Amino acid sequence: MMMRLVLLPAIVAALAICTPSAALEPIAANDANTPEGRLAIEAYGACVVKLSPKESARVLSMDYKKSTYRTALKMLVKDAERPCARASFGTGRMRGDDLSMAAAIAEALIEADPTAVNARLAGIGAAQRTPLGKTDAVAHCLARSLPDQVSQLFATAPASEAEAAAAAPLLQAVPTCARATAAPEQYDLSIPAVRAILATASFRILAAQES
Repeated sequence: MMMRLVLLPAIVAALAICTPSAALEPIAANDANTPEGRLAIEAYGACVVKLSPKESARVLSMDYKKSTYRTALKMLVKDAERPCARASFGTGRMRGDDLSMAAAIAEALIEADPTAVNARLAGIGAAQRTPLGKTDAVAHCLARSLPDQVSQLFATAPASEAEAAAAAPLLQAVPTCARATAAPEQYDLSIPAVRAILATASFRILAAQES
């Protein structure tokens, strides 16, 4: 049976107000919102980075609001499909949104550096990269103010009890960060959503700091 990962367009603003059941867009046989699906997406992202670390970093550094980014991400994922699909979910097709895939790639890129994530985030200077949008600004705030908790979250397996425990203080801090960026009621983040925006934002912050 053909093995394939299909990316669907993701709207960050919509993810920000999703319930846990809708945070990752599920389609058909292989559901990216199940624990198994989230683990498969994580493994796929790690495989992509192993195959193409430089291109992965280049793509994740692009402006996610532009069509050139979406095209580049799809090409990056497509190029890795043959080896990564089999290793990640075996047979059939896995359909997920581009934010969840980008987040998996971002976490893999962050983890490729042996320096502890919290130490790297805590060392961010004032000349950080400007957030790309309101949701990204919330993620920037969380990453800068709670680096230990962000590091702990990235160290957990998706959909695990450890992930839920690590995400709790970050979810509690969302309203505080949102007040500095937009109306608090716009942000009711699920665990998958907060992890996704933190992964992509943390990667961009660190990449800009270390470039």
